[in-house]
Amino acid sequence: MWFADRLCRAGGNKRFVEPMKNAYSEVAAAERYDSARSLPSETKSLWLEAVRSAIPDGAIKRVLDLGCGTGRFTSALAETFGCSAVGVEPSTAMLDVASAGGKANVQWKQGDAGNIPLEDRSVDLVFMSQVFHHLPNLERALDEINRVLRTGGYLAIRNGTREHNPELHWLRFFPEARKIEDARTPFTREINAAVTRKHFVLISHQTIHQLFAASYAEYFEKISGRGLSALIAISDKEFHNGREEFKRWVDLQPQDAAVYEPVDLFVFQRG
Repeated sequence: MWFADRLCRAGGNKRFVEPMKNAYSEVAAAERYDSARSLPSETKSLWLEAVRSAIPDGAIKRVLDLGCGTGRFTSALAETFGCSAVGVEPSTAMLDVASAGGKANVQWKQGDAGNIPLEDRSVDLVFMSQVFHHLPNLERALDEINRVLRTGGYLAIRNGTREHNPELHWLRFFPEARKIEDARTPFTREINAAVTRKHFVLISHQTIHQLFAASYAEYFEKISGRGLSALIAISDKEFHNGREEFKRWVDLQPQDAAVYEPVDLFVFQRG
């Protein structure tokens, strides 16, 4: 378990070594996640265009959104590539939210990266958004991705990286959440090394500073909704104390200014 090993090395604190309960096993938590991680339409379009531009036209006939959560990218991927899509997610609560706005060309399946419920060589693109750092067994997940991808298929990983954690303003105010994020978030070189060991070739990598909130007021509302897994994992006392400090800081910012966050996009091709 590659990330469990990293957790041990990073802090030596057993609290962060043991697997955490699925933060989104309840519908209320899934709905909070949907709100906290919602993206403006222009930001979602930016990501979809970044993925599309890295892949030749006509190469994608079926997309797998692995760890699709509430499906915020699943249908949009199908529309972008003009193909069918399947969203795979372990949490039934997340799938309930995702499937509420069902599309004819999108399927939803319960499953996880270690046991993908799809046939061999059945998809052309596997997309993972903020999933990589949650994988309990990276080797197994990459083997499964290799299995379901057609030869020459693509793996797109949208994920935060350790280098950019200091740029996430909200993390300053929740030190226990910062410990979790610093322990589990991979460095860029770690993502690249882990995937290329599995017969993938990196064809594109970029850091995108995405619009996350149109104002600091909206930023505060998103974070205070406690939909992010690191905030769910800390104690109520730690969360509420951090929220108060965060609010004081937000009140000092120019209220009409937008908030941007850095997230990396890696696109690999299967050999």
